[in-house]
Amino acid sequence: MQRLLMLLGAALVLTAAPLWAENAERFDGYTIHYNAFNADLLDQRVAQAYKLRTGCSDGVLTLALRKDDGSSAAADITAGAVTLVGQRNGITMREVRDDKSVYYIGSFSIVSGAEPLKFAVTVRPEGGTREHSFDFSRQLFRC
Repeated sequence: MQRLLMLLGAALVLTAAPLWAENAERFDGYTIHYNAFNADLLDQRVAQAYKLRTGCSDGVLTLALRKDDGSSAAADITAGAVTLVGQRNGITMREVRDDKSVYYIGSFSIVSGAEPLKFAVTVRPEGGTREHSFDFSRQLFRC
């Protein structure tokens, strides 16, 4: 059962991005796939398996790093979100491994009713010396 939940979670991380747009950054032979969404969209079993909050004021950030050959890659990742009024919220990213897949997941709070958030992400592939930083915006809603 736990393996099934892990596979469901991996599928969510890797397939959720194309539902909204191509959420990817390419650099130095890697592609970073990313997404941020309201946590209440998660299946409760998946949320429990990953110990994610699913309240009306919770969001989830997911990241997966792939090498150009399609294989998964581990990385050191820092992430945070900033509101329009400059309120900063660090996001602790947790590494999840399943067979040959590695991905990262983190929770954050959605402070206001309809909040445009700017996410800032820095990725340094495991064993690498160069890091890549990028940002993206999402408007998330409290229920």
